[in-house]
Amino acid sequence: MHTLILAYVIAVLGLIIIGGGIWLLFDLFRQTVRSPLRYYWRAVGMICGGVAMVGLAQVLRLLVLLAAFVTAQAR
Repeated sequence: MHTLILAYVIAVLGLIIIGGGIWLLFDLFRQTVRSPLRYYWRAVGMICGGVAMVGLAQVLRLLVLLAAFVTAQAR
């Protein structure tokens, strides 16, 4: 049960990070002065990190499902 809660917390944090990366990307596009390219890579890196966290949460959810299935088959 605790692993499932951890998976959902990681998924929510991943979505928050994705949202922050998208907000940063739109903020960079709205500026009147052209920003250096390294700032765009930071925004893309935040989005990729959020996607990785959501993927980790999915792996944890599948692990809980697999553990429950194996436990049910052993009985």
